[in-house]
Amino acid sequence: MGFSIHPKTRRFFRHLSQSLPNFSSGSRFWTSLSLVWFAASGDANAAVDSIKASGFGLKIATALRRLGWPDEAVVFALATLPVLELRGAIPVGYWMQLKPIMLTILSVVGNMVPVPFIILYLKPFASFLAGRNQSASRFLDMLFENAKEKSGPVKEFQWLGLMLFVAVPFPGTGAWTGAIIASILDMPFWSAVSANFCGVVLAGLLVNLLVNLGLKYAIVTGIILFFISTFMWSILRRISKPSSL
Repeated sequence: MGFSIHPKTRRFFRHLSQSLPNFSSGSRFWTSLSLVWFAASGDANAAVDSIKASGFGLKIATALRRLGWPDEAVVFALATLPVLELRGAIPVGYWMQLKPIMLTILSVVGNMVPVPFIILYLKPFASFLAGRNQSASRFLDMLFENAKEKSGPVKEFQWLGLMLFVAVPFPGTGAWTGAIIASILDMPFWSAVSANFCGVVLAGLLVNLLVNLGLKYAIVTGIILFFISTFMWSILRRISKPSSL
């Protein structure tokens, strides 16, 4: 089943793509691998059960559709939102019957849009609000404390830690939290952006895999990923200890 992109939507994404920096060869490799895998995956019938897990995203998508938004713009917008991000946008894209290549590119780019602004402006914005709005200041303090509690791997491994933190599509991880942690730790801008980008691309691969497996197998795979990630962090810590002595 084919689809056509609205001319305004096409112009919007063409302009957006021209404004983005060139990505590293490693990132292009993962993206190419993703697109080849998606092209071979066939239609979205295997994703029906997994889509049920994205109910909140579906409600937002339905509301935006009623406002006349093109499906491509809906998926892009969902990926920019906190909590939903890429892991919520991709299942919705399958529900809308978008092609896997298109919905994944839209989700990756959309998920990356807030990242530079969070890294650059979160701290100045927090300082600006600190003396003007106590409620907003308390909310930001809570946000920072929550991010600090999750920043251990990034403190230890910097770029690699941030990339892997963003790549694992579990609740509480993702590009938004990764960018907040990078801002709190004062990571160099391009290092933080590139780590987030590589993590988002890997997360896109994992989410597509989980969606196509179906909900039951996705839960099993998620549990396996949890144990693998725990084991991976323990190995990385053992490797880093001798070098820190």
